[in-house]
Amino acid sequence: MKKRWHTAALLCFSVKLFSLQEAPWLGDVYGFELYTDFAYSQYSKISHAIKQPSYAYNNYVNDLSFIFTPSEKIDLEAAVNMARTPHQTYGFRSAALQARCLFLDDIAGDPVTITAALNTRAVGGRATRDVSSPYASYWNGEASISVGKEFTKDQNWKTRGYLFGSVGLANHGSFWNRYRVSFEARILKNQTLEAFSVGYFGYGSEKSVDIEHFKGWGFIHHRSIDIGAKYSYLIDLWGDLSVSYACRVWAYSYPEREQTVQISYTLPFSAF
Repeated sequence: MKKRWHTAALLCFSVKLFSLQEAPWLGDVYGFELYTDFAYSQYSKISHAIKQPSYAYNNYVNDLSFIFTPSEKIDLEAAVNMARTPHQTYGFRSAALQARCLFLDDIAGDPVTITAALNTRAVGGRATRDVSSPYASYWNGEASISVGKEFTKDQNWKTRGYLFGSVGLANHGSFWNRYRVSFEARILKNQTLEAFSVGYFGYGSEKSVDIEHFKGWGFIHHRSIDIGAKYSYLIDLWGDLSVSYACRVWAYSYPEREQTVQISYTLPFSAF
């Protein structure tokens, strides 16, 4: 039980575009996880923008997620996303639901862990028209798969990693796909370091970005790649506290050189 919680919690969240679980491992059966974070990001230029921002865009984002694992094969997640940006006063940005199914589990003896997921997200009107919001349109759906592997020594994992990929479609605009590559190492008994890369690619028909008449990223043919690192401290039964940093190394028709700092906390608990 304890090993499974450690595996699920430490890799579930870091700097992410869509604030939902992406690592393939599930938590304890009948267990709950409460996740919250605060992220600050900044950028001052948008690739292929018709008119560039006249000042640096400072963005503040809060996420709150609630995860329940009703069986060894299924977990369910509900999330709400709040934000303050130059185009939006602090308030609701989006809400999402996700269901995941575990097909293989390396902790139980399979060669790798494989998890598939479906999620849907409703986005507020102001957020949809906000160039700092990553979502395609008002109503977004996504299917994903995540494949991971732990490498253990003396009954404790030492290193592990996973690959995540998804494809999504909204009520307006074209489809998109995302990827994430993550590798984590235990540096001390209760401390870990993670390195990751995140990619986000949209296939809309427009190749320029009009920040004054923006209608959502679903209409834009955009691409971006971020790299980052995360430090986590495991507080035994009280969950884990993490600090992460990410920077954008490449963008096309998307905000350039964005830097993000995030502080997050995950608390596990059980009804039994």
